[in-house]
Amino acid sequence: MLNKTLQQECDRGLPDPLYYIWSGESFFLEDALSVIVEAVLADGAQDFNFDTFDSSSSIQNILDAVSTLPFMARKRLVVLKDFHQFSAAAVKALKNYFDDPSPTTCLVVLSHKAPKASAKMNCKVFGLNIKDWDIPKWLKGAAAKKGLRLTDDAVSCLIEYVGYDIGLLLMEIEKLLLSDKKTITGQDIADSTSMVRDFTSFDLLDSLIGGQKTRAFRILNAMLAGNAFEATVILGTLNWHYRQFYSLWHSNGKRPAKMREKTFRTLVKYVHAYREDNFLQIFRNLHEADMGIKSSGRPKVVLEILLIRLLQKGTLN
Repeated sequence: MLNKTLQQECDRGLPDPLYYIWSGESFFLEDALSVIVEAVLADGAQDFNFDTFDSSSSIQNILDAVSTLPFMARKRLVVLKDFHQFSAAAVKALKNYFDDPSPTTCLVVLSHKAPKASAKMNCKVFGLNIKDWDIPKWLKGAAAKKGLRLTDDAVSCLIEYVGYDIGLLLMEIEKLLLSDKKTITGQDIADSTSMVRDFTSFDLLDSLIGGQKTRAFRILNAMLAGNAFEATVILGTLNWHYRQFYSLWHSNGKRPAKMREKTFRTLVKYVHAYREDNFLQIFRNLHEADMGIKSSGRPKVVLEILLIRLLQKGTLN
């Protein structure tokens, strides 16, 4: 649980009838939900007192669920997932209930976005986002919960290889759990078959923004060789590094808080060669590649096409 105030609320059994919990990371929302279920329904039958809905659900079914009395329990728990995908009409239809929720139901709204000020929901709001500089500590804790100890250099190596993408970091922890080791070091990370031995995704970024075509394709081929690095991981880390680069560009070359010195020194020399429309096209290309990997069945070809497009935005050496 990332939010101490929410944890305290769970310890009290979530006494209020309406909560809004948001985060850009699905994992944090699911993690919070598992705690919430135990907090609200610890003494009751979940089968009769727990309902989940999403944007495809009928509004009437939602209203029926929140209005139903609990069965052999103190409260019912109703969860609305992916609330950011609910239509304006659906939100409007729920407005009357939000204004006057049932005291025998705990309605938890989960969203990837903070509530709009115009919504004026009468509820407690909790954000579960995490700052980049807090991720090393969180990563150690997430691994520890699964019985795995990560050394400081292991954490540094994981972030160097994967970036700060929560989903990708969790995937790597799951892979490391397949080993018999209880303690993972930086060398273990480097030796992992899911990692790149000679190159990292940051090396790939450096060659791309520097317009080094031959080196970029050599690095990509090395990363894909023997399935050492999955296409989705390469794309995810590239997206993360380009976001870092955009942050540096947006601050006119001023080093953002907690950006590593090596990262800053590498990227800052390219800042003035890029414009806003370059980044717009870059992120559009990354999105199209993501869709292509999921649908084409030819991830290597998709990544090669992506590199060609990204290289057009680099500065020629």
